[in-house]
This record gives sequence, structure tokens and C-alpha cells, in this order.
Amino acid sequence: MFNYNHFKIAYRSLWRKRAFSFLNIAGLAVGIAASLLIFLVIRNEMSYDRYHKNVNRIYRVVTTVTNASNGEVESTHAAAPMPLSGTLRQDFPGIEQAAGIWDIGPAQVYVPGKDLADEKRFNVKNGLFFSEPHLFKIFDYTWLAGNAEGLKDLNTVVLDKSLAETFFGNYSNAIGKTVQLWSYRVPLKVVGVYKDLPANTDVPVRLVGSFVTFVKLNGNNLLDKSSWSHPNFNSSCFVLISAKQDMNKLQQQMPGFVNHYYPEEHGLKTKQTHLAFQPLKEVHLDKRFTHYGKASLTYRELYSLGLIGIFLLLVACINFINLATAQSVSRAKEIGVRKVLGSTRTQLLRQFLNETALITAMALVLAGVIVSLSLPALSTLMQKEISPQLLYSPVTILYLLFTGVLITLLAGSYPAMVLSGFNPVAAIKSKITTRTIGGISLRRGLVVMQFVIAQLLVIGTLVVVKQMAYFRNQPMGFAKEAVILISLPSEDSYKQHYENMKQQLSQIPGVSAASLCMDAPSAGWESSSTFFFDNNPEKQPFVTMQQFADTGYIRTFQLGLVAGRMPYASDTIRELLVNETMVKKLGLKSVNEILDKTISFDDGIKYPIVGVLKDFNSRNLRYAVQPLVLTTYFRTYSFVALRLDPVKMQTTLPQVQKVFTSVFPTYLFDCTFLDERIGEYYEIEGITAKLFEVFAFLAIFISCLGLYGLISFMAVQKTKEVGIRKVLGASIQSIVYMFSREFTILIGIAFLVAAPLGYYFMQEWLAGFYYHTNMGWGIFVMSVVLSVIIAWITVGYKAVSAALANPVKSLKTE
Repeated sequence: MFNYNHFKIAYRSLWRKRAFSFLNIAGLAVGIAASLLIFLVIRNEMSYDRYHKNVNRIYRVVTTVTNASNGEVESTHAAAPMPLSGTLRQDFPGIEQAAGIWDIGPAQVYVPGKDLADEKRFNVKNGLFFSEPHLFKIFDYTWLAGNAEGLKDLNTVVLDKSLAETFFGNYSNAIGKTVQLWSYRVPLKVVGVYKDLPANTDVPVRLVGSFVTFVKLNGNNLLDKSSWSHPNFNSSCFVLISAKQDMNKLQQQMPGFVNHYYPEEHGLKTKQTHLAFQPLKEVHLDKRFTHYGKASLTYRELYSLGLIGIFLLLVACINFINLATAQSVSRAKEIGVRKVLGSTRTQLLRQFLNETALITAMALVLAGVIVSLSLPALSTLMQKEISPQLLYSPVTILYLLFTGVLITLLAGSYPAMVLSGFNPVAAIKSKITTRTIGGISLRRGLVVMQFVIAQLLVIGTLVVVKQMAYFRNQPMGFAKEAVILISLPSEDSYKQHYENMKQQLSQIPGVSAASLCMDAPSAGWESSSTFFFDNNPEKQPFVTMQQFADTGYIRTFQLGLVAGRMPYASDTIRELLVNETMVKKLGLKSVNEILDKTISFDDGIKYPIVGVLKDFNSRNLRYAVQPLVLTTYFRTYSFVALRLDPVKMQTTLPQVQKVFTSVFPTYLFDCTFLDERIGEYYEIEGITAKLFEVFAFLAIFISCLGLYGLISFMAVQKTKEVGIRKVLGASIQSIVYMFSREFTILIGIAFLVAAPLGYYFMQEWLAGFYYHTNMGWGIFVMSVVLSVIIAWITVGYKAVSAALANPVKSLKTE
């Protein structure tokens, strides 16, 4: 199809119109690069854990809890009772392997030396787990030394290569050495080292301690019958099913399994538990259930990104069509001569498609360069590694080839049809104009479509940015600025020093308040429980969140007390505070009605309610406020929270660290700012905002390239007209207005289309948050004003240049 003669003609045509060729190639290259970056993001998000050879046979057990009376879904989670894995292996022959896994969370790890001075201490933030050895038969690991068989024994551990080298210098030195976990100094002997896992995994295990050690530490409580009803949210269960096992038949057996093992299914059924097997390939993108990996986009967000990628390609193709048809007048004589010399329309059609293919090929190469240079920035924006290998994979090459062919046909067909259809006599006599070739309405329609897409993205960007600002500024019902959380050692011998340390910290100038607590009012996890209210013999049909803290908690986090009094100081559960939502859920008319009533948990002890807290958000702002109980319980305290004077913070923090280290000399000081932690809740929304900003900018940039090309061509075509108008007394302003009026009207039409679409789609997006901003008319005004200003700047330069041209020279133009 493409011969050397066509290449020469195409090359000469491109070189003769270098400016327009640059605009065409640049517009296509930016559009292709943007769509390719989106393609890589989608591929990366959909690649999680797919490198395992048995990926199609690996499942995670997930739970849906429904209300027994009306069937409404009360909760969904991936937490697994710790006896679950062993019971599944025992009861279902079709399950080859099942493994329970428990996320330790951040922890301090010690590598013993000759003495304490020679000891190495590490604060490991993630990747620490306890698990059964079956896990290593479900997933694929490359062993560099040892293996997982030793995890059958007490006090054993396996490490990934990076951690082994961090602890021991060289991974080959790790086997047989001992690490100690937590301030308890639990000794764990290294029995295996495996190759670091790829970044695209939602089971990012870096250190795995033997499950039998974990069971021993918890006194076998994890495996008794009561644990079925109260799984810890740090736990999960993965299974590998037999190749011959029918998954539907296995799923059909789960209701009977639940009825047999789950205690709440036996007595007064206020809720029903449903177990399901979730394919490993769906774990990363299914927002109903949490996972151990980094924050992920959802299917909906990936679909939206894919649509944006298509839109950006479409905008680039529209540019090409508009510029190609507008320039077609300048090639009229060439086409007329070719037709007179015997060229058929099919031959001309093929030639112009070949020219488009050459431009597309050059744009593809330039796009590849842009993407290569942009990948590090994209990885930073996404806050996860996007491997350069994805760019050179066969799937990506096929995508580029498909994109090249699609653009050639989509962008090249119409201009080729127009050019090859010229009347040869009219063409040779130079009677072909932009009006006689037609397509003016089509070009206007395409410009409108470009700006519909651009304004849709601008509206989306403004809404997402506004929602992010709402998250940052919306009061959560407690003080989060200038509050720090310091992790405490959990070993019993250290706990006796908690109160003394708190008192010392409270005396530091710049520390306004201090509290020992299980966690901040809003945490990335939650503790919940069923309960009995007052003298009602039946459990309430909803659960309550639980928070444990000393009496300094309310002052430290500036919580509001709307009724009753503060609890008395105690090391155990003695008196309770509840929130306003609890009062409403219990059907009471006023907060005072609940005072002196009681709540009891599974221990059967009735605890008096002595106060009511003003509602605060114990979870992020995606969710409504939940019923909550706040009480004292010394054994649960994991942090000391300090509210600092912002003015003195720089001098206060070193003093805080000095006091902490003097009390706990062998425990690393680990401090977190509460506002930064809360900001991490909205990591995905922040990424979405940045992606919208980038792609909205690119859509406007590509559209403006096309506008610049069209106005440049119009300026050349109207050179004589502008000269006549100036001779007849037209002002520069009127000439600039003549050029910009049409584009302004087209942008206005685009806004009328984009505004309702943008409102509908972004209202749907906002509906995913319980607390959200209102869109307001200001966003739409800003969108159209921004588009008009950018278009005027783009058009204005060429329009002013044309208006300032010497009319004498303009009138001499042929």
C-alpha cells in the first residue's frame, strides 16, 4: 500500500507546510501519549497478583453480613476467623490449600548483638505477618535460601531479600540468625529468605512469622469457638482450589458451613453471615473489601480513565481533520493536475491515507518518547511503581499498532475523501475555496465536540479539587492540627511506666494536653462489638464502635460533651461515654434520657452511661457517623497523644523525644502527626484530582493547538479581506473580534452540552461520599470562562498579527 513515491510526496507536503505539520504531529503525539499513559495505569492496576501461575485457582474468603429481618447489607469485610483455614482444609476435599494470614501492622524489630549497645533496632512500617506455611504453597515465591517448611515450628520466620539485607547485611548470612519482634522481644529464628515480591501485589509479605507462634502468644484464644463471630480485621484467609473443583458447587456448600460453625446462626438470628470466594484477580479493584496492598482505583474509576483516554484521542483526531480539511485548498491544483494525468480517486485516496499514516507513525514515535520521559512522574503521581517494562510489553505494542491504524482511518478518511473528490477543472482554475469544498458545518461541529470534552474534564477537575478542599477543611468534630501520636511499647514491664511518661511529657512547655489511648478519634481501622442496652435481654440489631482512652482524651482532642459528666479515672472498663448517634439509633428523644442507663457486652457486666459526646467522625468522610462507646481500659493503650502549641512545635518535639527515650531507652521513638494520617485516607481522591488536572490540561492544550492551526489558516485565507477592511477604516479591535467571534460562539455551544453532562456525572461521583461539597454554579461559570480566556489567548495572537499587517501588502496577496 505504501510505496517510495508516496513517501516522497508525503514528505515534501509535510516539509512545505512545516508549521501545520508540526501542529498535526504534536497534537496527535500528545493525544496518543496521554491515552498510552492511561492505558499503562489501567494495565498496572489490573495486573495485581496475576503473575502467580495458579492465579485462576486462588481465592480469598470474604464475608457479607445482612440484617435477618429485612435482608439489608450491614457490612462487608475480608476478615477471617483464625480457625477458618484449618476447617476449610478439613471439610472440603476440593480445597487443595488454605492459609490464614494476620497483618501485624507497624512494629519494631530487633537484631540482637553482644549487648544492648551492639543491638540493631528497626521500625518496620509494613509487610509484617503471621501465617501458616500453606501460604507459600498457594502463592509463588522464589527461594534464595531455606524454605517455608520451618514455619511449622515455634519461633520461626522467613524474610524477603531486602529485609534480610537490612537486618544482616547479606541475605545469605540470615539463615539461622534470630530477630526479635515487638518490645516483647519475641525471638524468631530465620529459616528462609525469598526474592522480593513485585510491587503489583496485594499480599506484600516481607516478614512472615510462624502461625503456631502467634497462637501461643494469644493463649489459643484465636482458635476457640467464640472467635468465629468476632474475626479481627487484620486477618484474611486465602485458598487454592483443585483444578477439577466446580467453584459454583463449592459456593453452594457455604450456607451449610456457616450454619454449622457460626454461633450467631444458632440462637436469636438478628443477622446472617454469608461467606463467598473472591477470585484473587478481583481483590485489588473491589472496594467492598479491604486488602493489604496500597490504595487502589476502582473499576468505575478505571472505566472513567479509559473514557478520558478515548476522548483525548478523539480530540487529537478532530484536530487533524479540521487542519487537514482547512489546508486542502492549498493542494487543489496538485490534485487537479493528478486527476488530469489519469489518477483515479482510489489512488488519491490511498495516497492521502498514506500521508496520514506517515504523520501518525511520526506521532507514535514522539508519543513513545514523551511516555518514556513521563513514566517516573506518573509513578510519583500514582504513589506506586509503574514498571517501564509495561511500555515494551507485547500488549502495549499491539495497543500502539491498533491505535495507529485506528487514528489513520478515523482521522485520515474524511480529509482523504474531501481531497480526492475535487473537480479537476475547478481545482486547476483555483476556484476551490474553504466554502466550495464544504464541511464548514462539520468543522464547527468538531470544534464544539473538542471543547465539550475539554470542558467536561475541566468541570470534573474543579469538582474533584473542591471535594478535596472540603475534606481538608470540613470539621471532623475533634482537634487534628498540631496533634501527634507516639507509638508505645506493648510489653507489660513497660506499661507500668506509661503514666509516669505521660506526666513528664505534660510538663514540657508547648504540650497543651496528653492522653493514653488505643488510637486517635479517627483511625484507619475500627473496633466494633455487639451489645445489650439497659434491661433488654436481646442484643441490639446494630454494632457499636469502641474506643479506649484515659480521661485526658476529651481535652487532648477537644471533644464536646453535650450531656452528663466525664468518667472517673480507671485502668479497667468502669463507666461509658456514648455519642449522639448512639442515642438516636436507640430511639431515645433526648441525650439526657440515656444517662444512667447501662450497656453490656459479651462479658455480661452492665456498665453505666455517664455522658454523651457530641458526634465526631470516627471514620473518614466517605461514611456516616457510627454509634460509639468511649471508655477506659489500660491494657488496650497503644499510643500517647499530645496536643502541641503550634508556635513552639519546633522546640517542643526534640524535648518530647528526649523524655520518651529516657523512659524507654531501647524503644525507637515513632511519632505521627494526626492531620497527615487523616490526609492519607483520601489518597485515591488526591490521585484522581491530579489525574483530572493533568488530562484536562492536555485536552485544552490539544484543542488550542487545533484552534491555533485553524486561526493561522484563516488569517492566510482572509489576508486580502483584512486589508480591504483596514483600508475602509476597520479598527484592530473589530478585526480581532471578527476572528474570535465564531470560536467564542462555538465554545458557548460546547458549554451548553458539557454543563448538564458534567453535572450528571460528577453528581454521581459525589454520591459516593456521605459528606460532600455542593457543585454550585461557580464551577460551571469558571469552566466556560476559563475555556473562553484560553481560546482568546490562542486566537488573539494570530488575530492581532493579522490586524496589524500592512494593508498594502495584504491587498497584493494572490
